[in-house]
This record gives sequence, C-alpha cells and structure tokens, in this order.
Amino acid sequence: MITIRILLLSFLTLGFVGPARAQGTAGNQADAEIEKEVLKVEHQKDEALRNRDVAVLDQIYADDLAFVNARGKVITKAEHLDEIRSGQINYLSREQEDYRVHVWGDTVVLTGREKSVLEYHGKVTRLPRQFTTVYIKRNGKWRYVAHQVSPVVDQ
Repeated sequence: MITIRILLLSFLTLGFVGPARAQGTAGNQADAEIEKEVLKVEHQKDEALRNRDVAVLDQIYADDLAFVNARGKVITKAEHLDEIRSGQINYLSREQEDYRVHVWGDTVVLTGREKSVLEYHGKVTRLPRQFTTVYIKRNGKWRYVAHQVSPVVDQ
C-alpha cells in the first residue's frame, strides 16, 4: 500500500512541478505566508535532526510518513525515528539550499539541495543530494508526509 502511495505521490509531484515554476513560487500573499510557515517547520525539523531530537521530529512527522532514503529504501516514520534514536543515522553537518516552494492550498512540495556529512550505519557519506519533501496541513499544523532524496553524482 505504501508503495502505491509513493508512486502516486511521485506522479502528482512531477505533474505539478512544471506548472508551478511557470506561475512562480508565491502566487499571492496567502501563498507567501504558507511558504513562510512551511520553511519555519522545515528549519525546526532540520535542527531536530542535527540534535537527534526525536520528540520534535515525532510532532512534525505524519504518522503515515513515506521516507525514501538515498539508497532507495522506503522506511516508515517509526523506522526513521528508530534510526535517529539509536544513532544508526547521524547528521555530522547539514546544510540545505536552493529551496523551491510550490503551494497548492493545504499541500506544499518543497525541493532543494542538501550538502551534508552523514553517518549511516557506520559509513560516512559526503555526496550532495537533491530532495523533494511534501507537507500537508492537518488539524491546523504542517506535517511532513513524504520525502525522497537522491544523490547528485555529477555536478
């Protein structure tokens, strides 16, 4: 079931990204405010990852989070939080940039580039990565519902 959601989400994301670029990232004042809110949550999530603050991540991550890591493995919220809690994944340094925010009401697709040094199951990785993250507003709060990251091999 989760695989079907990820495939559907991927197709929806690809369908929306092109038109969003033509319209701009903040079409009106409401979209600009949503962009600001989501980027604030994104920065809180990044800080929590650096500090391995699982309690904060638990509040931001949706229970049905679909997380596709750089190795192409789909993991759940519980699996991702366990990796952080146990130290199997450790962000030694992390910097995100080149954000593009695409707003469709209560759904936001955030793309960008990540430069980080990541220790994953004892192996250190330094490759830059391109990411796509989806936030959905649920019960008045922005929730991190899907994430996919891909290594950038050629620059």
